[in-house]
Order: sequence, then C-alpha cells, then structure tokens
Amino acid sequence: MIIQFTVENFLSFKEHTTLSLVASALKEKQSLVEDVVFELDGANISLLKSAVVYGANASGKSNLVKALNFFKWFVINSSKGVQSGEKIQVESFRLHKDTELEPSYFEAIFADKELQYRYGFELDATRVYREWLYQKSNKRKSKEVELFFRNGEEYTIHQKYAVGKEVVSKKMVRDNALLLSVAAQFNEAVSVEIMKWLADTTIVTGSSDESIWDMATTQLDNPKMRQRIVAFAQFADFGISDIRKIDNTVTSSHLQYDEDGMAVHSVTFPFRKNESEGTIKYFSLAYPIIDALDNGKRLIIDEFDSKMHPLLTSKIISLFNSSETNPRNAQLIFTTHDTNLLNAGLFRRDQIWFTQKDRYGATELYSLVEYKVRNSAPYEKEYLMGKYGGIPLIGRFERLFETNNNEEYGKEK
Repeated sequence: MIIQFTVENFLSFKEHTTLSLVASALKEKQSLVEDVVFELDGANISLLKSAVVYGANASGKSNLVKALNFFKWFVINSSKGVQSGEKIQVESFRLHKDTELEPSYFEAIFADKELQYRYGFELDATRVYREWLYQKSNKRKSKEVELFFRNGEEYTIHQKYAVGKEVVSKKMVRDNALLLSVAAQFNEAVSVEIMKWLADTTIVTGSSDESIWDMATTQLDNPKMRQRIVAFAQFADFGISDIRKIDNTVTSSHLQYDEDGMAVHSVTFPFRKNESEGTIKYFSLAYPIIDALDNGKRLIIDEFDSKMHPLLTSKIISLFNSSETNPRNAQLIFTTHDTNLLNAGLFRRDQIWFTQKDRYGATELYSLVEYKVRNSAPYEKEYLMGKYGGIPLIGRFERLFETNNNEEYGKEK
C-alpha cells in the first residue's frame, strides 16, 4: 500500500511536496464513501483506496505522475539500465538559479501486510548523492530501523542488510546507481520485496500507450482473462460481442442483424483500426484494473478521463472505492480535468488534491481537506468558481479578434 510519496526539485516541483494517502480524521459523517478507508493491520493507521488530482493545464499534475514513474524506473533499472558514466535522465527545477544545480529528492513510504518501508534518494544527472532505507513493523509504537544510509561515498549499513554491505565492500555500487538496485540483483530479501512492490505498481502516462496495449493483448492468450476482458468491454456497452487475437492481430466482433432485428451473424474487425480511441483506451486499461482489484495492487493513471465518458470513469473509480469489488485494498491515483467526478458521493475531501503554479512557475500540491468545506458543499461548482484554486486564469481571447488589435499585432517590429 502507498502511504505517501514526496518529491522535491524535479520538473515543476521546487519545494518539498507530498501526496499522502493517509485518511484524515474527518469529523463529518460521509456514509456514501465510507468504504474508501481501510486500516493497515496493527499499525493504527487508516489509508485511502483512491485519490484524484485536479489542476489547470501545465500546473504540474502530469509531473507528479512523472515523478512517481521516474522513482519506479530508476529503482528497478539503475543497476542494469544505466551504464557506467551514463547520464541519469532526471531534470531539476530549472526556473530558479539555486535549484538548477541542486540534486532532486524522492521518497516513498509504503507497506505490505507486516512491514512499512521508507525509501528515498537524492541525485542529479551525474550521480546519487544520498540514499536511505528504513523499516518498521506494522505494530503500534514500533520504531524505524535504519537498514542503510548512503552519503556520498560513505555508507552506514545495518547487519540485517548484509548483502548490501558486501556489494559496497566490493565496490560494486556505481556513482550513478542505487545500492538497493544492486543488492536486489544479489537477491537481498528486502530489496527484492521492494522491487516486487514497484513492479506491482502500474503507472500509465501519456507515453505508455503502447506498453499498456501490449500488456492487454498479451492477456488475451489467457482464456479466463480474455473472457473477463470481453465482459469488461460488454459492461461498457461498446457493442462488442468478442475480442480475440488472431495471427497476432487483435480483433473485435460485432453482431450483424437482419431486417427483423434478429442477430444473424458476427462481423470481425481489426480492433485498433475500427474501434474508437476511447474504446481502445478502455480495453488497454481493462487488465491493469482487473489485476489491481484482484491482487491489491496500485494503479496510477495520468489524464484518466481522456477519451473516456464520465460515467465510465466514475464507475471504475467506484470499483476501487467499494469493499465488495476491492476487498484487497487496491489503490487508484489519477489526474483529471473531469469536474463531473468532483462530488461528495464519490470522494471524501482528503481524496481530492489540486496542483497550482505560483508566479515563479513552481507547482504547489494541496488537498481539499485543508479547506473548511461542508460535507454537502457543491465541490464541482465551488472548484470552477475558483474557491479552491487549481484552475486556469483565462485572459480575454476576444482581444485577438478586435480590429484595432489585429492591425497592431500585424505591424512589423
């Protein structure tokens, strides 16, 4: 389970910025969304099953997902995907002279059924400056144990992390690689567990359409999963009767009817050629959604509402929020512009987040729980009115079409 994620000095995030899935102690009763909160066994901590991030275009919503994606990618790949002397593909906040040359900061706190982990690192394009890993049990009042702390070339390593101590002594950790990633290559138990946790966290960005499509098409080889994906499509009322993979081409079938309205035949089409972009996206997301709900995994989606009808996105969110369809406490984090979803019947205040840039181009991330808002407040209306921030400041486009201004703009400088 994700407890919280923190980023600093990365893309548009200048300051220490934290997205938390810890449930707040809301005083008002929100009976419609009580299922979204679950207890971390024995830890005296309540977590949320979903969180949504709103904000204007270019406010930093996607950069939050990119930060999570970079964290996952670098932990999994730094020991093998980045060669000695190769630049790390990380970008600091470049709109301030002090941060441009400073390292970026990433830290995640997460848990399984028995343990909590706090893992993070600081790095720039050339090297890892600091790296740390702490662990504690989910029991109340348990204390963190420092498994290792890396500061430049110096390492403090606990005896429980013996494999890490060995690879450091043999100088196997490059400047541009993470100790945890290297230790996982040698089957260090905690590192392998963290790698598995990250692998079970699916992140969908604007550039991952092909990988998500490939993941979905691979699952068509599994007859049981194919049936569930077909049913998932049928529930969405796309008119699809079947989906199959024939000679490595995904096809969709639709019923053909006669003049009496009777189904007489099934017509097959190449899926990506004939289905709408919204249907293609829905199909691509079907397996990650089913897999997350079946196995209690994490699903993070940038621009979830893109190409999909609000009723579909609302229904998928409700699957995560329900204890009946989500008994294993899978978590969904997504960004959106769809204000139709912004209501107290679907989200608690602590599930709703906003991004907004200041005058210097830095992103601020904050939760609706920071506002004194009634449980019955019209969230969508008040958000669009600008009460919570996170909306674009729209100028007078009409000026571009005024005759005098057109003549002025047309003059050569």
